[in-house]
Amino acid sequence: MEAEIQEMVHQRTLQQYTAGPVISRARLFFLLIPEFGGMHWSDEIRTSAKTVAIIYAALHAHDLIEEHGTATKEQQLTVLAGDFYSGIYYQLLANLDNIDLIRELASAVVTVSEQRASFHTAANGSLADFDRSIHSIESSLIEAFYRFYGYERYSDLSRLVLVYERYAKELQLMQAGGTTPILRKLDHHFPEPAAKEAWLTGKLEALEREISEAARACALPYAADHYLHQLIPHKISIKLSN
Repeated sequence: MEAEIQEMVHQRTLQQYTAGPVISRARLFFLLIPEFGGMHWSDEIRTSAKTVAIIYAALHAHDLIEEHGTATKEQQLTVLAGDFYSGIYYQLLANLDNIDLIRELASAVVTVSEQRASFHTAANGSLADFDRSIHSIESSLIEAFYRFYGYERYSDLSRLVLVYERYAKELQLMQAGGTTPILRKLDHHFPEPAAKEAWLTGKLEALEREISEAARACALPYAADHYLHQLIPHKISIKLSN
């Protein structure tokens, strides 16, 4: 499905100056897992899954723009890329002619956008609020897709894996000296880098245990279970700050 999506959103100028649509393998995996599990699947459902993937690509493109300073040509084109991807998924939804699905996905997009915006505000909630926002951002769209087509059995597993992937990326960026709106938000709770790193490490270890339990509950077919283990290493290699 990744190749199909790349072909659908291909535009020569955007491909030349931007990284192209970014859709994590984990998200693609969870959009297709009902088919792997032998559940009802159709061309319409596959188109809906591609639509959700393109929505994620559009949101990610807008996230790549720097918060301050004059935009470069590449940044301006990245904004246009996000708008272009948005146009593609609007067209896909229109072609499906399914008002109930459009309403479900639109509600999820609003939820994700509101939660993402919260990381750019000065207001600081609790760590529990922060964690709930991460869960909502990472999983709301896929959960809306699952609800609409009756695939809720995969909701817990997908949410846990996608949140794991997000926290793992944030930890890697932090250790490489980078920063993101999410890491800056955590700075308010953990002024010392070592404390922030330890918190992220603890979250990943706890998520690993929850993922293991959720995977057993889903009774995944062998191929899907094998791929899941590639997404989530058996033991995370963490380098803690001194």
